[in-house]
Amino acid sequence: MKNDQRWWDEFWARQSVPPATRNATPDTWYDLVWHVTFEYWYECFGKHAPGKRMLECGCGSARVSQYMAQRGYQCTLLDNSEQALSIVRRNFEALSLDGEFVLGDITNICFGAGEFDVVYSGGVLEFQDDLGCAVKEMVRVLKPGGVFAANVVPPKFSIQSIADIERTVAYSLRNLMKGNFRDAFKRVRQIPSDYQVKTWSLNDYVRACKEAGLTAVEDFVTTPFPALALPKAAHKLYARAMKALLPQWRRFNESRSRWSELWGIGYAIYGIKRG
Repeated sequence: MKNDQRWWDEFWARQSVPPATRNATPDTWYDLVWHVTFEYWYECFGKHAPGKRMLECGCGSARVSQYMAQRGYQCTLLDNSEQALSIVRRNFEALSLDGEFVLGDITNICFGAGEFDVVYSGGVLEFQDDLGCAVKEMVRVLKPGGVFAANVVPPKFSIQSIADIERTVAYSLRNLMKGNFRDAFKRVRQIPSDYQVKTWSLNDYVRACKEAGLTAVEDFVTTPFPALALPKAAHKLYARAMKALLPQWRRFNESRSRWSELWGIGYAIYGIKRG
């Protein structure tokens, strides 16, 4: 299976994306992952970017752009899936936000050089056959002094690998109780095997950023707490516990230690385009 436009249209057609709300309180593990991501990039862009014109490449549901647009950023959303863009349009309209929605390919972006203050991608680079080509094209449309930033969920060992055993057992028991024997013993993974995610290392991403013309490149590993298979009420209790640990969560993300690289679930990278 190829991760092409048709695949992504089918992917987004299957997704249950919650309606957009302003200042929603994070009450699940997924919400907290987004919450920490939003806060970090908002501070980073405010500190380093020369302005507030932002392009999100491979935007998907565009939750980062949605957050930034509510805080004064002029956001352009680029994706190769019309289905994804329809979700984004709906959410921006629900919040009375302005945005430009563009159907296109991140390896051949339909904008001139140096048009954006921030270029962001989340959950995109790990799908690219040619990592260097994708990063160079995104940096091309960035202004000198602008910020390129990316989040990646790599197919590596992490605390989520251990938690996926618990999720597999829970999933199997639930299907056995329903008499659904065909699906009872399927392995549950944070990244399903049919996604064809590439096994780029954190050093590979850093190298691609530097070769694309970025300086002051920073990289770190994120998210020390895993997704678990829990009853609905327990999800809220788990999220409440994670909220209490947000200071430790943020310190983990900033630690840049060998232990965090082994334990953490995601990668984050950013750099500044040479002037």
